[in-house]
Amino acid sequence: MKTNQSYSLYILIFLALVSCNQDQLDLYPETKLTQGNFYKNESQLVQAVDDVYRQLNRVYDARGIVDLYGELYSDNTYIEFTGGATTFEEDIIGYRIQTNNGRIQTAWETCYNALFICNNIIEQLQKTEVAFSKPEMKNRLIAEATFVRSLIFFNMVRVWGDIPMPLKVVTADESYDYVRESEAKIYQQLIKDLTESKNNLPASYTGSDIGRATKYAAAAVLSKVYLTQGDKANAGKELKEIIDSNVYSLDANRDGKVNKDDYVFLFQPATKNSKSSILELQFLAGQNVVNSTYQQIYAPYHWAFHLPGINETFRGEGMNTPTADLINEFEAADSTRKNITVYPGYVNLETKQFINYPFTMKFFDPNWRYAGQNVEIIRYADVLLMYSEVTGDPAYLNQVRARVGLPGYGTSGYPAKYNTLALAIEHERRMELSFEFHRFFDLVRTGRAVEVMKAKGFNITEKKLHFPIPQNAIDVNPKLTQNDYN
Repeated sequence: MKTNQSYSLYILIFLALVSCNQDQLDLYPETKLTQGNFYKNESQLVQAVDDVYRQLNRVYDARGIVDLYGELYSDNTYIEFTGGATTFEEDIIGYRIQTNNGRIQTAWETCYNALFICNNIIEQLQKTEVAFSKPEMKNRLIAEATFVRSLIFFNMVRVWGDIPMPLKVVTADESYDYVRESEAKIYQQLIKDLTESKNNLPASYTGSDIGRATKYAAAAVLSKVYLTQGDKANAGKELKEIIDSNVYSLDANRDGKVNKDDYVFLFQPATKNSKSSILELQFLAGQNVVNSTYQQIYAPYHWAFHLPGINETFRGEGMNTPTADLINEFEAADSTRKNITVYPGYVNLETKQFINYPFTMKFFDPNWRYAGQNVEIIRYADVLLMYSEVTGDPAYLNQVRARVGLPGYGTSGYPAKYNTLALAIEHERRMELSFEFHRFFDLVRTGRAVEVMKAKGFNITEKKLHFPIPQNAIDVNPKLTQNDYN
């Protein structure tokens, strides 16, 4: 994919630092695209859209908003040890978030900086007089940038509720007029933008373009938007289109068989944009390229830690340690997914003592200094599980289970405690998609978050289903209102 080669080109497009003071609302970013000698030809415009994909990487980064809310806020993860000088992460885990939480403030600023860059290239494309080599290229590039912008807004509205929604480049002075829009208005805009993007995106790519957003990626996000709103009928239409396309399959390794090997293949370091992947973040291994940070940040914070099969120690940052509750939910026969999702610990190379400190292997890359494993945002298994949810047909759920050799819902040997299809899907999504930023979003969407988390001893209320707005944003623009978190 071209974005692998050009994510670093945000430097190429001359992002010049501008002064930032307390008179500027923080949705106006610290960087400003220099005009003049850029956006003059097709190649430069393509490079600028490549940078939009880098923004998606930033929003989905370890400690990004999708991670903080989807995983750290859920029952999947906790922090055993960390070298952090603050309690920002621990406060998120404990449902005691303060409005000055630095992690959440950084995530907010990252999102709005990314939206500024998306809006800028959309505007540049709309007004450009460049003659493109293919007639459809201009509309495709606009659709790509609009798709990424929509996905960022979608995550933000789920995390914060009402939010400012700039759909154009916003100056510092203009930013004061951007107050929180209603969730209903934001979802209406998302449906419009994602539908238009879908109509202008191709079904697939070839060569170095593989990995860009397709019409089916737009359909998948659109289905999640509909499902979040409780519109199962329209969600089902989008999901059916993906399934009926025959572009995707659980046969990730393309060997003609659907089995446990396909799940293992998904999380191999060299696997890129498999047949089971609808949308993923693009990374490269090695120096001076865009590396993945998940393994480093999620690895145990312990001086003796080392990856399996590697006799070299490195200390991770201790984020997102798997909980005992997650580990215990795996069925006894579900060893394939469990062994990748949760690795039990490691052996101290000096003392030969086993250290019971679990961590996830979903981001495993032996090149741990410069990891390059891609990270899935939407997989075909996710689509199948959503389609079971909207249709009430367990056949799609059972496809996911059959791939890893587990009995289907409604058959002999299926765990009796998941005695409704809704509970079966909730269980399956957790086992299949842990550490892929879905868990807490799923619980909120199905109305189960408070019930599930309270039963496990978490201090959660309905008010805490949205993060507080960062106080710094309100200090800069008092027109912004605060969520009632406490």
